[in-house]
Amino acid sequence: MSAPTDGPVLLTVRGTIIPSTLEAGRVLHNETAGSAPGIAAARALGDLSHKVYSPAASKLSGAKSGELLFIDRWVDAMGIMNFFSNAHVQEQGGRMFSARTPTVWMSARGSFSVHLPAPAAKTARHVGMVRGTIGSPEKAIEIFAAADRAALPDARRRGLCSHEIFIRLDPPGAPAAPLELLGLDVWCDLEGMTEHYNDQKHMAPLSGAFTGRPDATVWDQAPGNWSEW
Repeated sequence: MSAPTDGPVLLTVRGTIIPSTLEAGRVLHNETAGSAPGIAAARALGDLSHKVYSPAASKLSGAKSGELLFIDRWVDAMGIMNFFSNAHVQEQGGRMFSARTPTVWMSARGSFSVHLPAPAAKTARHVGMVRGTIGSPEKAIEIFAAADRAALPDARRRGLCSHEIFIRLDPPGAPAAPLELLGLDVWCDLEGMTEHYNDQKHMAPLSGAFTGRPDATVWDQAPGNWSEW
């Protein structure tokens, strides 16, 4: 989908790291993209925030050991394109990941979203993502909105902090590709999140939004002192 978007965009980068351990990956990240010059360069082009996640310690994880997930918010997609066209940035990415999938997303117009504060005692953060191909964005958004509104009281009781829906944003001139939807949740309670994602009363209706089986993954805030902003 290459339609313009007025608001900030989301960048997800999911990949398999080259360093042999997550800690070694953290050190490399903090020396390159997470260094003071690296952060300044990203911010200068519109990178508003950068978060790092590793596969959750949950049977629902879906992500494999050795994978890493970056979630960034950018002012616009042009800043992302300019940033990743830099040869130095490409070299740094090649040192971190043996394979990676960067994807730009725009907020789904008309979708139901929620942002709620976490209780002070709940300091952990967990991310639930579902990504899949869709036929009609309007129909998919409608299905998610109806299901999400009905599920909100239970989801909040179980630790939901935020819920957002995005549609993939393709670069100008890119070959036509199937439309994709991304559902992104942030939770402050892993047990509650697991309970909710196993609750078919709320989850089953969402399958009708996709044209095939979506990819569902669960992630934890990466352990250790990762450079974030």
